[in-house]
Amino acid sequence: MRSNPRSIRSKIVLVLLVPVAALIALWALDVNASFADAAALRDSYNTRDNVSIPCDVMVAALQAERSGSVEMLAAAGGAVAGLGAQRAVTDGAVAQFRELSRRYRGSGISADITRARIADMGAAFDSLTLLRAQVDARGVDPAAVLSGYNSIISYAFSVSTAAAASSDPLVERVMRTSVALRRAGELLHQEDALLTGVTTAGRFGAGEYRQLTEIVGGLRFQIPTAGSTLPAPDQAAFKSMLSSPTFAALRSAEDQILGTGGTGEAVPLTRDVWKATFTPAVRQFYAFLGNGYDKAVGFASAERNRILWRFGISGGLGLVAILTSLFLSIRIGGSVVRRLSVLRTAAIDLAHRRLPEMVARLRAGEQIDVESNTLRLSLGKDEIADVGAALSEVQRSAVDSAAGEAALRYDMNRVLVNIARRNQSLIDRQLEALSAGGDTGRVEQLAVQMRRQAEHLVILSGSARSRRGLGPESLAAIVARAAGQVEHAERVQVGVLPDAEVPEPAVADIGHLLAELLENATTFSPPETPVRVSGHRVAEGVVVEIEDQGLGMSASALADTNRRLAQPQEFDPATSTRLGLVVVARLAAQRGIRVVLTPSGQRGITASVTLPAELAVPVTLPEARPIAGTRRSNAAKLVGMAGPRGRVGADRGAGPRHAADD
Repeated sequence: MRSNPRSIRSKIVLVLLVPVAALIALWALDVNASFADAAALRDSYNTRDNVSIPCDVMVAALQAERSGSVEMLAAAGGAVAGLGAQRAVTDGAVAQFRELSRRYRGSGISADITRARIADMGAAFDSLTLLRAQVDARGVDPAAVLSGYNSIISYAFSVSTAAAASSDPLVERVMRTSVALRRAGELLHQEDALLTGVTTAGRFGAGEYRQLTEIVGGLRFQIPTAGSTLPAPDQAAFKSMLSSPTFAALRSAEDQILGTGGTGEAVPLTRDVWKATFTPAVRQFYAFLGNGYDKAVGFASAERNRILWRFGISGGLGLVAILTSLFLSIRIGGSVVRRLSVLRTAAIDLAHRRLPEMVARLRAGEQIDVESNTLRLSLGKDEIADVGAALSEVQRSAVDSAAGEAALRYDMNRVLVNIARRNQSLIDRQLEALSAGGDTGRVEQLAVQMRRQAEHLVILSGSARSRRGLGPESLAAIVARAAGQVEHAERVQVGVLPDAEVPEPAVADIGHLLAELLENATTFSPPETPVRVSGHRVAEGVVVEIEDQGLGMSASALADTNRRLAQPQEFDPATSTRLGLVVVARLAAQRGIRVVLTPSGQRGITASVTLPAELAVPVTLPEARPIAGTRRSNAAKLVGMAGPRGRVGADRGAGPRHAADD
């Protein structure tokens, strides 16, 4: 006995029939839920009139009594006028809350939680009597009074928060936003109570300055945060209120008081000035909140009407939907099954036969017409057709990737052959030099060129180079050594170079860069022409200019080369013939060096290498001996440091030598 369907047809039929059966069950549940939602939204009126509004009235009375109690403790003597009357107002608000909350009739878990919070208020009311007695006896400090009233008010807000729950998300959002804004307003009243006492006493008591900083910090965070959930029009009005002159004055007064410094410091504002600043702001704030509950009830009423209307038509429409679903399930299911079978067959054929054959042919070097071999399926215009088209794109991408892999392999072979032929040529010349009498200078020069060719690949790969440095080196020594590394070093004429020292980490890279540019200059210019090197200091560092008298470059080629030097791209093996300039661009980008090619004064090209100031540190030599105008047989003589057999010897006299690879 088969417990699970195995064919596509049986699975799709099962998938389509299960939702239809579920639709019937959901339809019945929706009818029942509609009645429950309508009844729950009807309770919004009862909650507003018997819990939310009376609780807010009681909180407002407690807030006013708190400020009066703190002021009484801070006053030099006697009771504060109006405190007794305010206590009577508070008692009336408490009595009204107790009476109206007993009439609260709600349903559901939220109503049970609300009634539990109302019961908790009984203990808070008992603590109010004790707190008043302590204030009258002056047996408590202002901080304890604030804490006591804050605790009672916190209980009241827990009632408001529980009463804000609703079955409709929009109604609950408006209710909770209103409660959140009132909680933020409570911070305003806490601030007023604290500063009423402080301004009355004329200075901060112990711990009061720290408490004020906490309240102000909470205010400036919670009020904007609480208003962020308001509907868009109300948000605009709320932000306008917070940026009004009234609130600007309140923030200015807060900053002025906070600037006093702390406990024991005199307060710059009097009680009357503070009240004149605070009262307009708090009135404007609560005027904005005045109709929050009414909006929520209005939303609840509208939603209740929508639920009842939906219930009236859901029966007939639900039945029509069920019958239509049965018809469409049978019709669409058959179509889906047929097209999925075609797609499955084509996918298997592509994966096991067509695609492997085409990839193998491409790797063998055969040319393939991708368009004529692309898989084409007629599957309509829906998602199944999109899957068929995606399958064709997979085939095309695989073929393109195989072709690209073959092309990349060919280009990489060209790169390796190019490097190998260069090194092979250098090795042949080494052998000739050794057989001709062991010209060690020539052999060393060719070895240095081979090392530079090998370093090209290391630089292009982005790996760390193994050249070791023995300290900073003068620019003249680096130029001389770079000139000695090129094949026709005798053609290099070094002019005036500024007295500058290159830090150790950059010595090898700058030498490699200059050697490559000198190699290009000697290679692409007539053998009888000199290559001149000179330098001068500019605002951003030092400029080294390498000028040849070759055939030059066209304007478009020069612009393209400068663009590649300024913005080095990923190495393209197809451009291996210009490997040297690619390496120059990489080194320049890594060291912040700018390399620009321009036409020279006569003919040929001038390469300007701008070294930033941190790579060409000025130094003061004991004897500055200019070398402009000299022309010797090779680059080493041009800086007064020629080695044996005409080989450049700058690395033995101009600064620390940088060793070869490990």
